[in-house]
Amino acid sequence: MAKTKTTSKRKNTQPSVSTRQIFATSDANEAYRHFLPLVQAEAPADRAEVCRLSVDIVRANVDRGVRAILPQLGLVREKLPLCPIDDVLELPSLALGLVAAAGRIATAASEREIEARLEKFRPMRDLTLRQLEIFADLKLVPRQRVAAIRRGSGPVDSARDGVDIAGMFHELADTLDGRHPFSPDYLSVMAEHASWLLVQLRPRGAQQRPSERSPEAIVRDQFWTVINQRHNHLREAGVAVFGLRQLDAHVPPIGARTPLPSAAPPTRPAKPGSTGPAPAAGPELTADP
Repeated sequence: MAKTKTTSKRKNTQPSVSTRQIFATSDANEAYRHFLPLVQAEAPADRAEVCRLSVDIVRANVDRGVRAILPQLGLVREKLPLCPIDDVLELPSLALGLVAAAGRIATAASEREIEARLEKFRPMRDLTLRQLEIFADLKLVPRQRVAAIRRGSGPVDSARDGVDIAGMFHELADTLDGRHPFSPDYLSVMAEHASWLLVQLRPRGAQQRPSERSPEAIVRDQFWTVINQRHNHLREAGVAVFGLRQLDAHVPPIGARTPLPSAAPPTRPAKPGSTGPAPAAGPELTADP
C-alpha cells in the first residue's frame, strides 16, 4: 500500500515584506516630477503647511535617519507591522524633490543683482535699437514701431524695449537675414535679460501686492507636508530600533541643526612655580567695606 505524503501548513510568523518598487533617484528634478502628483493628492493646497525650515537641512536629516534604520528593517517590520516602511524608504528621494520644488520659487532679486543685469543688458539694447533705426532709415522695418521703442526712459521701459527689439528681429528674420551682426544666441540672451528685469523691476507708483503664496511656493509646501508626515513614521521606526534615549543621535528631528562647538572658558595665566592648569577666570570678589 503506497504511503500518502502529508504536508502540514505552518503559519508564517515572519513579518510580511512588501513587493512594492521603492522609488529612488539622485536626480532632484526626476524626483520632483515623480512625486508631484502624489504630494498634490496627499496634501491639497488648502491643507499644505508652510515650509519654514531650510530644505537642505531637512534633506540631510532625512538621509541620516533612513541610513540609520536600513540595517534593521527586519526588526522594524517585526515591531511595527503597520508602519508604512516603504513610504519611509522613499524619504531621501522625496526630500530631493523638495529641494527642486524650492528652487522653482522666484525670489526677489537684490539691488546689486538687478544692477549687474542692467549693466549687461544696456549695451545690448542700445546696439540692437540703433541697428533697427538704421534699418528704419533704409525702409527695411516700420519706422513708427522703432520710434515707439525709442520713446520712454527708465529701467522698466528699457527692459520692455529689449523684449520688443528681440521680437522685431525674430518677426522680420527673413528680411534682415545677413544684414546685421547679431546671432540668434545674442538676441536670445538679450531677451532673457529683458524678461528677467521686467519681473524684478517695479514701475513707479505701482501698489505692492498683498502677501500670498505663489503656485511654486504651494508645491514646495505640499512636498514639505508629505515629508513631515512620513518623517514621523521614520522617528517611530527609530524608537523601535534605538529606543527613546538614542533616538535623536541616530534619527534626528527633521529641522535639527548640528550645534556649534562651545568656546573654552578663558583661563588666567599660571602663577610662577605652580603646576597644573590655571583656574578659569571667574568674577572678581571684593570685600565688603
